[in-house]
Amino acid sequence: MTRHILILGNNLTGLVTAYRLLHYGFHISLVDTPDHAQPTGHLGTVQNTVGTTSSPPASPVSGSESIPLILHGFYHSTWTFLQELSFEWPPQTSQPVELEFAAEGEKPIALPKPLRLAWLPPLARLTFFKGLSWSDRWHVINFLEKKWEHNLLTNLHPDIENVEAWLISAQQSNHSRSYFWNPLCRYLLNCDLSQASLSSFTQVLSQYWFKQPSDAATFLAPPEALSKLKTTLREKLTNKGVRFYTSKASMRIHIDAEGIQAIERDEQPIKAQAYISTLTPHELLPLLPERALTRYAYFSHLSHIPEVYGLAIRFTLHDILIPPRLILTSNPFDWITSQPHSKPDAPTTVITCLTLRQSIAQEYGEEGLIHTAWDLIQKTFNLSPAYTQESCEPHMIRHIGPFFPCHQGSRTYRPLPQTPFSNFFLTGPWTTTNLPSSLESTIQSANACAEAVATAFYGTLD
Repeated sequence: MTRHILILGNNLTGLVTAYRLLHYGFHISLVDTPDHAQPTGHLGTVQNTVGTTSSPPASPVSGSESIPLILHGFYHSTWTFLQELSFEWPPQTSQPVELEFAAEGEKPIALPKPLRLAWLPPLARLTFFKGLSWSDRWHVINFLEKKWEHNLLTNLHPDIENVEAWLISAQQSNHSRSYFWNPLCRYLLNCDLSQASLSSFTQVLSQYWFKQPSDAATFLAPPEALSKLKTTLREKLTNKGVRFYTSKASMRIHIDAEGIQAIERDEQPIKAQAYISTLTPHELLPLLPERALTRYAYFSHLSHIPEVYGLAIRFTLHDILIPPRLILTSNPFDWITSQPHSKPDAPTTVITCLTLRQSIAQEYGEEGLIHTAWDLIQKTFNLSPAYTQESCEPHMIRHIGPFFPCHQGSRTYRPLPQTPFSNFFLTGPWTTTNLPSSLESTIQSANACAEAVATAFYGTLD
């Protein structure tokens, strides 16, 4: 008999999980929840309001409102999946960029290109990075070499240690921590050095810059790439007989001692042999009965997983092509991207400034934030005075995300796919993976969940 799997969440994680489960011969259904937010990390899904929230915001707006999709060379699961899917990129394909850092009032400085320095040991490349003083470069290289030689890159309990204390022990100056390490940390882990988990930081840094030269490559894909990927997956799943439900009013999860008995959608129960939730913790917890939260620490831990939303200011420069760039900054924006669109009749460049700082809109106000972004863009890209703020059509994109910061201690709360109920599984970029929330962790989590479901039904897969 074909086993029926019901997936909660018609988002990218749910679509990838469904695609993976098809290989195991399951019958799959997906049901969306009302006003549900889609987990993204650096994926660029857009919502409607700004700030942190315990209640999910309204559903995403159109792909034209999205921000660029950032991909890295060490996203091995992602590249493998795209190749397997035979995914065709949108006309404006992914573009390679260097990772640049912009201190206040200074010209952005790029990290050394790994492919040019492939003959050097990874740590030696830091010697050529002018964004750090000679003293900071020497101290961090010496510090890291000693740690790696003795296999002591992190402390005994790295997840409860923060990155700032670790960098202070590496004798990094206040300037380097403020204008290099903190922007890098916010970019990779979505939080400041003083909050960030040391184990998460060293894990992603070792994959991003201290392994194969190609792993350190970074690419910008157009905003519509993610929507196109979802559309491609939906088409393939529909062709394979996967059924899609839309819940318009309400959703409830019915649980007894043996597990989930049904999902009630608009007062109509849907039953399956197993259930998978791709919802964020803040979306899932209100759907669970109180007894599940009080009895199992697995579920109560989900409330400790942090969740933040971003805000972006987008400018469109007409009749000009600026090379693709990714620039990490400090306050008030976390990073800036530029993407040229070389249409024969109307070339344009879209520049996007994004911030994950929670109180930024209240501090600056909408007009103040747009003006601050424009001043930063003028200085960074050395724009002609002919380009004015108004002529470049400033547009504010609210509630981008959610992002899941890797705070110290947060790894403790990231769950495995299998819940305490034998027929209930969780997946999403915030679950246990090797990386912070990102497109790569989304693919990894979907792969791990599908394998866990198959193992639960079929036993060992070896």
